[in-house]
Amino acid sequence: MITNDTRIIDLTVAELEQIIGKTVKSNLLQQANFNTAPLKKEFYSPKAFAHLTGIPYSTVVNRCNVGKLKARQDDPNCSWQIFASELDRYKEEANKNTI
Repeated sequence: MITNDTRIIDLTVAELEQIIGKTVKSNLLQQANFNTAPLKKEFYSPKAFAHLTGIPYSTVVNRCNVGKLKARQDDPNCSWQIFASELDRYKEEANKNTI
């Protein structure tokens, strides 16, 4: 036998399922939009920077050592991490020099 109390609980569960369904759908859409956005690198390794710019690897490392490239090194024996903004700066300077 179904009482009024049971029916109220059933309606509440149905409403909760509907609300949860909408919330889950909304979250999935947000995640889908987030995952399709291109990720921009923050840093490049000297090898990747050399490959992208055509500058020899040893020259890239030397420019990091003397401070001509904006880069960081966590420890003295660790690899350099070159800021992505340096690639943009290099491209701009290359465009200025070719015009």
